[in-house]
Amino acid sequence: MKNWQEYKEKLIDSLNSFEFDERILQILKDSIKNNQTIFVAGNGGSAAMASHYVCDLSKGATKNWLENFKRYRAVCLSSNIGYMTAISNDEHYDEVFRQQLINLAKPNDILILISSSGNSPNIIKAAEYGKKTGMIVIGICGFSGGKLKQLSDHVAHINRNSYEICENVHDAFGQFLAAYLRESS
Repeated sequence: MKNWQEYKEKLIDSLNSFEFDERILQILKDSIKNNQTIFVAGNGGSAAMASHYVCDLSKGATKNWLENFKRYRAVCLSSNIGYMTAISNDEHYDEVFRQQLINLAKPNDILILISSSGNSPNIIKAAEYGKKTGMIVIGICGFSGGKLKQLSDHVAHINRNSYEICENVHDAFGQFLAAYLRESS
């Protein structure tokens, strides 16, 4: 980027072209009454974003949080450092999310996977496992969408070849999800 103005214009244009399957909203909204756990994972900046999504889903998406015990149950697969490093060391980094899902997930749970490229091997293995076991797979991706876009039941996609722009848009989408769920409850 040459300057801030150029970056802002590119970001605004990207926000305007962002597309997502609106069924994602109802799926997440219904997760409380359906007794579903929402698992979220990503790598690098998307790992930090996965943690942010979980924070906002667990706390920020619930009206009157302190008094309301009907909350969204969300788990960040990118945050369990001890388990992730054990899996990486003993098996392979490609397995860090799939192995956690084997321990924790059940059919009909929700799996949100964030990947700008849509091709991270550990994200793809998690998506394949989620599909195989009957989870609802939501892919949040950028670039052309990669394998994640193809494997997902529901997709949020920004067709941009910039990690920074993709992550900005994915973050805004996470903020929107929390605000939408809070205001529609």
